[in-house]
Amino acid sequence: MTELDRLGPISGYYPSAWPCECGGPRRQKAAVGPGLNLQPGEKLKATTRRLDGRWPVMFVQRDAGELYLQGGALPFQQGESFGWLEKVDPVTLETLAASPKLPSGGHNWCGAVVVHENGDLYMTNGNYCHRLSPDCRVVAERKLPKDCGYNGLLILSDGNLITKDIQLSQPSHFSVLEPERLQEVDRFEFPENSVGRISNDRTPDGEFVYATSDTKAYRLRYASGRLALDESWVASYDVSGDDQSWAWDTYIGDDKVWFMDMGAAPGALAILRARPVGTDSMSMPETANGPQHVFRVSTTDPSDVDVLTPFGLPNGGIIAPPLYEQESGILVAYDSNNGKVGAWRYEGPGQFQELWVKDVFNRQQPMLFADTNELIVDDIREDGDYVVVLDLETGEERGRAHSGAPQSSGMFFCPGWNRDVYYATIFSQVARIYAG
Repeated sequence: MTELDRLGPISGYYPSAWPCECGGPRRQKAAVGPGLNLQPGEKLKATTRRLDGRWPVMFVQRDAGELYLQGGALPFQQGESFGWLEKVDPVTLETLAASPKLPSGGHNWCGAVVVHENGDLYMTNGNYCHRLSPDCRVVAERKLPKDCGYNGLLILSDGNLITKDIQLSQPSHFSVLEPERLQEVDRFEFPENSVGRISNDRTPDGEFVYATSDTKAYRLRYASGRLALDESWVASYDVSGDDQSWAWDTYIGDDKVWFMDMGAAPGALAILRARPVGTDSMSMPETANGPQHVFRVSTTDPSDVDVLTPFGLPNGGIIAPPLYEQESGILVAYDSNNGKVGAWRYEGPGQFQELWVKDVFNRQQPMLFADTNELIVDDIREDGDYVVVLDLETGEERGRAHSGAPQSSGMFFCPGWNRDVYYATIFSQVARIYAG
């Protein structure tokens, strides 16, 4: 059975509860601990902060009470391109320490930050990778080899880092970097282009990296500092007869890979069109018109594939992957274009029992407080974006609070330490949502 990131420790990562986006390299997006634990009569409240002209992407934790916020420049803002990292107060969200503006090679894209087992923080933005100290001072800087934006950053089991460029039509490239000076120790050309972020699994059979192209999911094997294509594991997610677009990130749980297609949602395309990513920037797809699909692929047999069409509505679209809780077997899927969120219990190949469906306009990467079954999503309404807490099993709404943002954008939640959760969106807004 797939290991649970939240139970840690995860080799290569600092021993915190949330050392990277999605809480760990398998992107399970589930937090350990009591969560918000909302009780009848309690309300959700929000502390908000606006970062004008900046794109806040994600929060991560280091030691208890040490909260970091990573981001870049707004893709819609002409003339500026940079990355940045802040250490922020976990209650007020005010800046405690900040990096200078960091070069990004002219590319505006949502990079990533990870907390390494050596205690330092590493981040990608555009085509640069930086190593920073806990007080946000630059320790090392490396320009990455491809002249385009890079999408995501993970730590491998040996402490090396791995990142991948984002391409719309040309083959993507992976870079493996050593953690001291960020020297490239391996480069691998992917068989196709790849838009979504990568995931990483450590198993008795080896260490693997998963990524999607426009129509396939691939697996790379990592050993002794080198990447190689696992030719025994390639899965097609081309649904014959349906008008599809690409998948974003992959999620690993229950010895399966889970992901959703229809990644060319209008919001995603607007961001992609607005930012320069290099030589591939003119190859822009149009929005597909088919329904949203969820795919389940066995990690031991790539021909063992399920396709769930959760809502059956045309013009489906998402900016982020699904969530699957392997202990309960519950899959959470959504359609950001049509404003639907739902949950299904996976009962075996081809068997999905619908638990609930709600009219919720979620765009964020959902997150789960596993101990309290509290599912965290967002809901875009006429007066702006709300952070919403739903019961994983029943879909019952336990609480909501306005984030202070007009919309959301496929960014990341992060758990807190005191019945709270953190929120970031491309619309220059961050928030701490807490039980009052």
